[in-house]
Amino acid sequence: MSIELLGESINELSIVSMALRILMSMVCSGVIGLERGKANQPAGMRTYMLVSLGACIVMITGDYVFYKYGTGDPARLGAQVVSGIGFLGAGSIMVSGKLRIRGLTTAAGLWTSACIGLVMGIGFFECGVIATVAVYIIIGYFKKLEDRITFYDGWFSVYVRVEDPSCFADLYDEVKKMGMKTGEVQLLDKKHECKEAIISVRNNSHRDRDEILSTLQNITGVSKARYVS
Repeated sequence: MSIELLGESINELSIVSMALRILMSMVCSGVIGLERGKANQPAGMRTYMLVSLGACIVMITGDYVFYKYGTGDPARLGAQVVSGIGFLGAGSIMVSGKLRIRGLTTAAGLWTSACIGLVMGIGFFECGVIATVAVYIIIGYFKKLEDRITFYDGWFSVYVRVEDPSCFADLYDEVKKMGMKTGEVQLLDKKHECKEAIISVRNNSHRDRDEILSTLQNITGVSKARYVS
């Protein structure tokens, strides 16, 4: 079978074509969702796959209605997916205190995953695969670059475990001595002795990451300190 005939058979609305479109949407969105799952985000591989699968089915349905009845707009149902996915994206966004909003990348990824599902549903595989690679690179690798660019004059979060809650006062004093500013403090395990916390710090003094972490770890009473991604 030639490439031209293969392309025509894929674009035709058959059982094989529909199965291939659904499979491609699941594979591409699963790759993106797998990365989000490794990053310990609430929406993982299955969520992304379901979103993309649902969008793909909607697009196939629009194509089927046009194919069977010879009327209507195949993209009309897809347009509703693009606008309707907002409720799921909004549900993945969490406001943590006054300073940090979490889940924006996950919400954007879900929306893009739905768009990839629409692309696969209409049979435009080339665009879907390229988009999947682009999204994976942005989500998986650009964060490190973004962190390096924004770290030296922006907010970052650090997880701290202390031997006694009173040690937090020494930690705040040390951060102030380094010329930095503490912001939101999220205490963990409040039912017990409050020995763990996630602290937001602004790097006003443009200090190096390793220097900051080393200083925090050397504070008396601090048993563990690490950056929170």
